[in-house]
Amino acid sequence: MILKIDFNRHNLKLPVYGFAFLLLFFAHGCKKQKPLTDALQEEERTEPLKEMLIPIKIEIGKLVTELKYQDGKSVLNEISHPNGEVWKIVYTKAGYPQRLEQYKNNKQFRYFNYALDAEFRISKIQSWNKDNANLTLAHLYVVGYDKQSVVSIKKYDPASNLVEEETLAYTTSGNPEAIIWDNKNVIDAQRWTYDDKSGIFSKLPYARLFFLEQAYRDFSMGNSNPLSTSSLKNPSENKTFSYTYNSSGYPSEIIIKKGGSTETMKITYRVIKPG
Repeated sequence: MILKIDFNRHNLKLPVYGFAFLLLFFAHGCKKQKPLTDALQEEERTEPLKEMLIPIKIEIGKLVTELKYQDGKSVLNEISHPNGEVWKIVYTKAGYPQRLEQYKNNKQFRYFNYALDAEFRISKIQSWNKDNANLTLAHLYVVGYDKQSVVSIKKYDPASNLVEEETLAYTTSGNPEAIIWDNKNVIDAQRWTYDDKSGIFSKLPYARLFFLEQAYRDFSMGNSNPLSTSSLKNPSENKTFSYTYNSSGYPSEIIIKKGGSTETMKITYRVIKPG
């Protein structure tokens, strides 16, 4: 049976009061953007390409997550989690993501199907639960873009009801500075700040959507690394991040503080040639 989901029925927008809420929240914290300066009238310099690093191991205490790639490329093939789960990513012949399969004890229990738009961006994601030969559609996500930046993610249930909508606003450096969640008209907003270093997953295509609603989401949304996040509705969820960087400017250790708890994350990388 093919489930047809009609999105034309949903012309849903964030309520007006939601944006008023947001404006009050961000008015205090956001700085005015500086005007762009005139281009320098000097000969353009050619700088050597920086080496690219991709994460292959993430450690939190004795918990280890390992990431595997195609040889010499930043194309992620597999993620092994400390809870025994293994995620395998299947690509089309042209090299675009087609499916992310999740296994435990060598048995597949869930997978995500990806549909690409005309610009080869992931535009729709179906989440399926698998129990032996039975497949059940869990959710469908519709992804909106401004150029290459994800600016909205709408989450629908199998009956095509809008469950949650996420809206993102970005800085000029490509990092999301504001995120609004509208969950059945219950609105929350977060403000983010970032460093100016290379992000852990910044060289991994599609990482933002591979980690959708999963661990490491905080570190896969932008080009750089988050320094803090503050919530309008749930201050107890506020977090700060401090870093030790390696010689290439990537985080090698992160200290994450949330409330009275502290967590340390260590990251190991592999160097690949820029190309």
